[in-house]
Amino acid sequence: MKNINPEARIHVKLVSEVGVGTIAAGVSKGHGDVVLISGHDGGTGASPESSIKHAGLPWELGVAETHQVLVANDLRSRIVVQLMVN
Repeated sequence: MKNINPEARIHVKLVSEVGVGTIAAGVSKGHGDVVLISGHDGGTGASPESSIKHAGLPWELGVAETHQVLVANDLRSRIVVQLMVN
């Protein structure tokens, strides 16, 4: 992710869903700096109208899974986990 600009800070927004921990581990292995977990109550302006609200799982589940997978794979110290709470 940092081939063009090694000094860039990479933030990746992920929806809280089953498997989010595995994706966060991939972001960490790809040298991402921050993974942002978004719960079911928020979306992005680029989402279809049907998905702007109530898509995904509660943020608590996504953060728990992300933390567990990162710790199990010895990656937790390599990335910051933040919340996107609306």
